[in-house]
Amino acid sequence: MTQSEAEVRSQKVEQLRLAGIEPYPSESYQRSHTTQQVRELFSQPGKELNNGETDPEALDLRVCGRITSKRDSGSIIFIDMKDATDRIQLKIEKKLVKGEPGLAFKQIEKLLDVGDFIGAEGIGCRTNRGELSIQVRELKLLSKATIPFPDAYYGVNAPETCRRHREMDLAGNPESFNRFVLRSRIVQSIRSYLGDAGFYEIETPVLQAIYGGAAARPFITHHNALDVDLYLRIATELFLKRAVCGGFERVFELGRVFRNEGVDSTHNPEFTSLEVYQAYADYFDILEVVEDVICFAAAAVFGDKKEIEYQEQLISLERQYDYSEKHPGFGGKHWQVKTMVEAVKDETKLDFDVLELSEAIAAAEELGLHLSSLEKQSFGYVLYAVFDRLVVSNLIQPTFIIDFPVEVSPLAKGHRSKPGFVERFELFIAGTEYSNGFSELNDPKEQRKRFEEQLAQKNAGDEEAHPMDEDFIEALSLGMPNCAGMGIGVDRLVMLLTNTQSIRDVVMFPTMRPIKDGSNP
Repeated sequence: MTQSEAEVRSQKVEQLRLAGIEPYPSESYQRSHTTQQVRELFSQPGKELNNGETDPEALDLRVCGRITSKRDSGSIIFIDMKDATDRIQLKIEKKLVKGEPGLAFKQIEKLLDVGDFIGAEGIGCRTNRGELSIQVRELKLLSKATIPFPDAYYGVNAPETCRRHREMDLAGNPESFNRFVLRSRIVQSIRSYLGDAGFYEIETPVLQAIYGGAAARPFITHHNALDVDLYLRIATELFLKRAVCGGFERVFELGRVFRNEGVDSTHNPEFTSLEVYQAYADYFDILEVVEDVICFAAAAVFGDKKEIEYQEQLISLERQYDYSEKHPGFGGKHWQVKTMVEAVKDETKLDFDVLELSEAIAAAEELGLHLSSLEKQSFGYVLYAVFDRLVVSNLIQPTFIIDFPVEVSPLAKGHRSKPGFVERFELFIAGTEYSNGFSELNDPKEQRKRFEEQLAQKNAGDEEAHPMDEDFIEALSLGMPNCAGMGIGVDRLVMLLTNTQSIRDVVMFPTMRPIKDGSNP
């Protein structure tokens, strides 16, 4: 019977130990350079090496990383080694490499495999074929891989495997590794921008007695010591606004939220949300913060580039519209801004400024919409249904839709001049929502009324209606200054800036259906 590669590798572990070599040593390995730094070093003027030349200064180099390929050629072994920054070739000549305390040539030849982590010491050189390399004089094993490593050329191709075993995906697919490097850079840029703009990052409870801040079904858990059911937060909004009630003027939280909903290309049950609140501001002020955060994050990925590709569409991040005449106090250049009524009229020719409820219902159904009994209850629900189903998918370039119906916005402040509407916006790019924000409702009596309306919807069967939150109403009663807030789905933003189709490919370890009895999911 032919032995599996895993069995062969396991035997090598024992052979190493019999030879007095620990395959998983405890001591640290102090490298002098990353592979990228080695490449930069020998690209400097006066440091370039000609083909077949070694570093005349014999600078001592200590590098470490993972073997991605290994080629034996008689008395020379070539190893491609990769760390988190780049890859470099190791040239190991039998006559030059020494054994103790490192590996002997035969041990390198017979006992090392692709996937093993190693440390190498030597000097820079360039092979006769022009490949920048390190001429190794000592090589140490840092960790032995005991299962086959992803193919160096093809990597891991199956999306299911990549998502369930992200470590294989990262190790075998450079583009995936780079995507998560960019994700980290995007998250860092968001924190950097907000910190520089005077916002304080605070942390709110993940376990909550009353969930709120969004329309969604929660996950339920149980606290044994207190013998109470608790909910995983669906948003951070209400606690952040309570901090504003307490005196903070600019706050944000960037962290995980949890919603008991389906999984598709833009939804994962746990995801990363950014929420930002600014006192003494309205929805136009916080809209500008959304633009700034996204443009700052895009600059971390693309530099000064203003046009990006997403799903075979060119998206312009250039802010080119001036709305100072239409919306006083909203000066400067911005992305496109439309009221929901304007957006619906532009796409369907229906003018909700002049329609009565019965006319709106009939017009919507003529467009092919089958409205639910809930949607038929009010003008605002009909407007939102037409917008959501017929307009959203056509909003390709960055567009802020402002002035939402009050029925779908229980936490937003009533519009200063449009009865039945609130001062709320959502940002859409490529037919997907990326941000939600509004002038925050700070009248405790009105907030109670909104909660009661939501509670009626909940009792009527709407599982996503907002629950009553007496603690939040009490906080508003203490007093909250006029305030604006916004949220951004960070995972969706990473998808946009890395041109990725599925949210499960930008979440390091996404929620997956369990595999039962070893069968395929």
